[in-house]
Amino acid sequence: MIPLTVIGNTRRIHFTGIGGIGMSGLAEYFLRKGFKVSGSDITPSHITERLKNLGAEIFIGHSSENVKSIVDKVVYTSAVHGDNPEIQRAKELNIKTIRRAELLAEVVNDKFLIAVSGTHGKTTTTAMIAQVLADEGLDPLVFVGGNVRLFDGGSSRMGEGRIAVVEADEYDRSFLTLKPDIAVVTSIDEDHLDIYKNLDEIKKAFEEFCSKSKSDSKVIYFGDDENVVSAVSKLSREKISYGFNDNNYLRISDYSLSRGNQSFSILNSHNSYKNVSLKLIGIHNVLNSAACFAVCSLLGIDFKNFKKSLKDFEPVDRRLQLKSDKNRIKVYDDYAHHPKEIKVSLNGLNGIVNKGRLITVFQPHLFSRTRDFYREFAESLSIADEVVLTEIYPAREKPVKGVTSELIFNELVKLNSKVKYFKDNKSAIDYLKNDVKPNDVIVFQGAGDITNLCDEFVKELS
Repeated sequence: MIPLTVIGNTRRIHFTGIGGIGMSGLAEYFLRKGFKVSGSDITPSHITERLKNLGAEIFIGHSSENVKSIVDKVVYTSAVHGDNPEIQRAKELNIKTIRRAELLAEVVNDKFLIAVSGTHGKTTTTAMIAQVLADEGLDPLVFVGGNVRLFDGGSSRMGEGRIAVVEADEYDRSFLTLKPDIAVVTSIDEDHLDIYKNLDEIKKAFEEFCSKSKSDSKVIYFGDDENVVSAVSKLSREKISYGFNDNNYLRISDYSLSRGNQSFSILNSHNSYKNVSLKLIGIHNVLNSAACFAVCSLLGIDFKNFKKSLKDFEPVDRRLQLKSDKNRIKVYDDYAHHPKEIKVSLNGLNGIVNKGRLITVFQPHLFSRTRDFYREFAESLSIADEVVLTEIYPAREKPVKGVTSELIFNELVKLNSKVKYFKDNKSAIDYLKNDVKPNDVIVFQGAGDITNLCDEFVKELS
């Protein structure tokens, strides 16, 4: 049931920025509920094509002409500014505008809500929980920040059960609209410093997110992360910690890695849950699995069923996703765009390199993030045997004077890393074609359109 407080008699909804991963999931939800949906985005993509095939009217480019008088609501994201012509047109026509975060909250807050937050890991953890619940027959409603094979490649899952599982985004404090029954905090790091002043302000936002949960809610948190521990320490909620350290309520033990498969056990004071198997790369995915286990335990899901679902779990698109394994060359596509994410991804990939080299092709995301973390980016990227840098993907930002990928390049040179910097993608592809050798592992990293470069390279390899 869709609450009437925001929808009312609405039958036609326009989404400004419909190609975004969060917006597309909501747009698909309303399409499948029988609403008339239109939307615009700057460029076409497989997401806009998917929505078009489902019946949405898609416009390429933002224009006042895209908002018709028959539209009842215009939905926008925090990345859309007030001077956007579609927002301006909605005001002229007295059409109600609503933030995506507020609309999502209206859809999910009346359900038993599991909200997964964190600077890193929230997309995969959300998808893991969704898969276990779906396999259990609980038919959850799901919204996640990535394309998931379980959802037929989409970022949302229609479900008529009592449970909703949602990725809770901290950007622009969007997650503060949610009122979860179970709140998960996977990590807290400095990020989105165009929104938050500093780390303390970020931690306060996460504390507020958890405190806004329902009165009898539970908080599941990564107990090895000092920032997370600090943020949840004052909460008057039942709290469950997980991690590798002995002081966690749920402790990961018996970890092993063999032929790319990870296995581990989870211990608490009463039981040992043994031999969880995971075919995902990276220790961070073991932690994501532990958070998922904590949620499933609260829901009373049998451990055997949890293990089976996790063993079969496929990575979310662009989360260390294997795109090609031909000619003894592995190519991965990875959404990592923060220094810590890059570090854990590259460390995970190092575990599968055999005789060859680990090569990362990195596209920085946002001028502000590059300015704030260029030294940290260089340090993380130096884990690879070779680094190929492309230009910054601006996303919602305008160029910042003096901020280019060269900042990272210069730091990598200081670290004696083998690094190449290309200002156009064709040159990068041409270089890689001639540089790659059998047994190499190549990963394309970044939150921008680097995924297109990855696909192009895979075609060239073929």
